[in-house]
Amino acid sequence: MADGWHDIAAAGDIPVGGMFAAEVNGRAVVACHAIEGWFAVDDKCTHAEARLSEGWLRGCRLVCPLHGAAFDVRDGRVLEPPAFHWLATHRIRVVAGRVEIALVESR
Repeated sequence: MADGWHDIAAAGDIPVGGMFAAEVNGRAVVACHAIEGWFAVDDKCTHAEARLSEGWLRGCRLVCPLHGAAFDVRDGRVLEPPAFHWLATHRIRVVAGRVEIALVESR
């Protein structure tokens, strides 16, 4: 860990359209490899606390497996109810083939 960055996975192990769940400093996060790039959000639906990493990533839309709430992984905004609270987003980067996440405090 350097400057708050945490190595979570090899970038080559997460294909476009794929996700990777990790725990960073005790917080559940999910790295999303969308066609638009890499994004990281909390791995807990704001509606019923289901693990979003068990859902579906379609473009930049992350769909909860429990009740179908959908979020935009680029900024965490709600796209479909029943959720109405945004997801926390985190900084993410790929360095030397490794995916790294730096936590951002919740809004």
